Amino acid sequence: MSINITICDDEKAQTDFLSLMVNNWAKAKKINTSISVFHSAEEFLFHYADDKKQDILLLDIQMAEMDGIGLAKKIRETNNLVQIVFITGIPDFIAEGYEVSALHYLMKPIKEDKLTEVLDKAIARIDYTPRTIMLSKKSGNARVKVDDIIYAEVLSHKITLHLTTGTEEIYMRISDLEETLGEDFFRCHRSYIVGMRHVQRVTKTAMVLEDSREIPLSRGSYVEANKRFIEFN
Repeated sequence: MSINITICDDEKAQTDFLSLMVNNWAKAKKINTSISVFHSAEEFLFHYADDKKQDILLLDIQMAEMDGIGLAKKIRETNNLVQIVFITGIPDFIAEGYEVSALHYLMKPIKEDKLTEVLDKAIARIDYTPRTIMLSKKSGNARVKVDDIIYAEVLSHKITLHLTTGTEEIYMRISDLEETLGEDFFRCHRSYIVGMRHVQRVTKTAMVLEDSREIPLSRGSYVEANKRFIEFN
């Protein structure tokens, strides 16, 4: 499992402290964790416009310009899956957290055992809730469960998603899809992206799926493909 955790707080000492505790938690749980740090809501939103792969957001409420509540409301306009944990020095904002389905509030100063407890709870929810993405089709938009994507294939200026439930044709650049899908997928060929959870083995020329289908592997990509296969399993 790979988890993307974002910390947004305008105090550097606080973000350093939280980063240290999150790293300690991840090592103890043996969870592959990517930590991103932002020091304002505006800085986070600029990044979020191009990268929406956050799983857990540790969000300070009291920040200059846009506060944490305003940022959470903005995120919830398009994302109901990210687990939002508010951090605050005063309890006055707790009622507003219900409007954005906040997972929890942590009161400053943050205690490591409390943060660990909340992160464990967030992970349980993430495991329970399949990640979905919204993709553009000719007839409109479609919401697709990421775990259902076996592989993606570029055909005639469109991408065919081969799913556990059938196929979907979408319209986007394969490089954009690669970025959206994240670390559990591998660009094994200029025209193919494969879901690592569906790969049974790797040969010098192909990623072999559970049903024995072979997805082409570009020349020179074997070492990286095999490394990704070992890391995922």
